[in-house]
Amino acid sequence: MPYANVTADMLKANYSNTRAALLEFRRRVEAFQHAVMVFQFCRPVWRRWIDLAGLSGTAPAAAGDPPVGADWLPPRWDWVDPIKDIRAEVEAIDAGLKSRSQAIAERGYDAEQVDAEIAADHAREQRLGIGFGAVRTEPGSAVMTDPADQTD
Repeated sequence: MPYANVTADMLKANYSNTRAALLEFRRRVEAFQHAVMVFQFCRPVWRRWIDLAGLSGTAPAAAGDPPVGADWLPPRWDWVDPIKDIRAEVEAIDAGLKSRSQAIAERGYDAEQVDAEIAADHAREQRLGIGFGAVRTEPGSAVMTDPADQTD
């Protein structure tokens, strides 16, 4: 853990050295999460839970069936500037470096539920004749700027 975070002594700290120390700390924590927490704790607990659920009849499991898998996504790290975080997230999705589902899951939400809420909100906005944010031409289309903001 970075010295400044442990001691709250920010006397000789600046943004760059604090960020560098924090990045290194986060890399170590992420390695621990994946190598220790997931592989040595979460996976064995999950396997045991699935086995017991199959034996108790609460989960359908036939002898010889492969175990049900699980994805382990630790929570994402927040930074100082949430606007830059969101822009970086959008750029990663647009570049195909991560999926929307992964980005949503890292925030602790279910992508299908979020998409259903967005669709319901959009339908309600259209029904009431109101709109917020960017103008979308149709579901799945690119986001366009609001025509009212355009100057000739």
